[in-house]
Amino acid sequence: MPIYEFVCEKCGKEFERIVFGSDTDKVKCPACSSEETRKLFSVFASTGTDKALASSCGSGQSGGFS
Repeated sequence: MPIYEFVCEKCGKEFERIVFGSDTDKVKCPACSSEETRKLFSVFASTGTDKALASSCGSGQSGGFS
């Protein structure tokens, strides 16, 4: 069951919803009940890798990845 992030085009509220299949166009805003919502691009979180990724991105230093 995927959890998606949405923003309401009417009031600007950002919220999350569990959405099944292609029901992303049927999501209502919890603050104002508007159906004018848009799915946001979500970034997946990984614990324990942020320092290795940060040090290996264009800094010329050897990071945790080869």
